[in-house]
Amino acid sequence: MPKTNTLRLRGLLDVPRVGIALALLTLSACAVPVAAALDEGDANRILVALDKARVDATKEVDPTTEGKFRVTVTRDDTARALSVLRDEELPRPRPSGVLDAVGKGALVPSQAAEHAQYVAGLAGDLERTLQSIDGVLSARVHLNVQAPDPLHDGPPAKTTASVLLEHRGASPPLAPDAIQRLVAGGISGLAVADVAVVLVSRPAPAPASESSLGHVGPIAVARGSMRALQASLIGLMALVAGLAAATLALYVRMARLRADARGSGSGDARGRV
Repeated sequence: MPKTNTLRLRGLLDVPRVGIALALLTLSACAVPVAAALDEGDANRILVALDKARVDATKEVDPTTEGKFRVTVTRDDTARALSVLRDEELPRPRPSGVLDAVGKGALVPSQAAEHAQYVAGLAGDLERTLQSIDGVLSARVHLNVQAPDPLHDGPPAKTTASVLLEHRGASPPLAPDAIQRLVAGGISGLAVADVAVVLVSRPAPAPASESSLGHVGPIAVARGSMRALQASLIGLMALVAGLAAATLALYVRMARLRADARGSGSGDARGRV
């Protein structure tokens, strides 16, 4: 077979591969990560928040961080997803607990430094517990716990605490007296009456419109149907690439048969001569 025909056939055989590659690139380009390096609980909270806002999101293993997850949305939903995460204050920072505070600081820490780290760890554990309650956006706990002093005469100083709880909606997810009991139960010597609670309400997000549209290339569809359309388009492209590959394979076979027939015909003519 002539060299030019061989090169042409090789180029044609690359068409299905290019089509499949473009299909895969189209599918991957449609997904944009909006949060990464997440614990599974944080990833689930983000999924729930985006679902309430009618943003189609997917949780998947984060390829850049072992044992973590990430959340992806379609390119058209990126701005809306980031707005929802900002309003819901997600992902939430992870407060340091007692176990995180132990062993930090100087090589030989002072008694006051150890006590401060311990109190900060207690506050972090309480904040983490409060933030795990559905409807709580953020929680800050401040503890006034005096360090024990064996040289001090008289009754010990009173232990007090204050809690700032930010929640979604008009009604708090936890009553103030329940918050007082929770905090007092986690601190030795802290009375329920000595826990001050301040609640800050944030308005609930407006419900998303059912008729909001997204775009898959030049096609405008309902956002809930975007993933199905993308999958259908990818399947159609794969089918077209497969048909093209079969057609090209048949073309190559027929070209080879014609070349063989011509070769055998010229051989017979030379034999007659």
